[in-house]
Amino acid sequence: MAPCPRLSMLIPFVIAAALAGPAFAAPTIDVYALPYPLVDEAGRQRRLADWRGRPTIVAMDHSTWSAVCSSTARRLRALQVAAERLDKKVEFVVIGLEPDKDTPASWARYRQERGIDGDNWHFLRASPADTPNVAASLGVNYRYEYGDLVLDLRILRVAPNGRIERALEGYATDTEAFLR
Repeated sequence: MAPCPRLSMLIPFVIAAALAGPAFAAPTIDVYALPYPLVDEAGRQRRLADWRGRPTIVAMDHSTWSAVCSSTARRLRALQVAAERLDKKVEFVVIGLEPDKDTPASWARYRQERGIDGDNWHFLRASPADTPNVAASLGVNYRYEYGDLVLDLRILRVAPNGRIERALEGYATDTEAFLR
């Protein structure tokens, strides 16, 4: 008996899903040991090590609008709401993917347009040469399509010791479970 054509088309997807593991799986690296110098929205020199000792959410995004809207900001905001509901103190570190465009002024607009406030939010940028290395170290994939930046949704929960505890990569992920 010949296999059903529709069923045989699904086999690669079933295998990929089985190998992918849980949505929260993450490699074990010390995020705080990454050597890349960063600049915050006030123009101060920073390193990810500045957040060592504190639970931190790390993500990469871009501060400007494009035809392809990033879901990262919405998910980060949902994580902030969940953290408040759970009474968890969390630092949010967002690193720009477009260092020439991710300026203090554009990050200020990003904050305002998305309703983000609080001193637990930090917007940074690396040098143009280091940005791809930061993204690769954090497992963030991005590319340009038709002139617009497109990025995979990837948000990391980093323990106070710098170890990645969880990676949020799906849209249906329970934000409270991600924070627990």
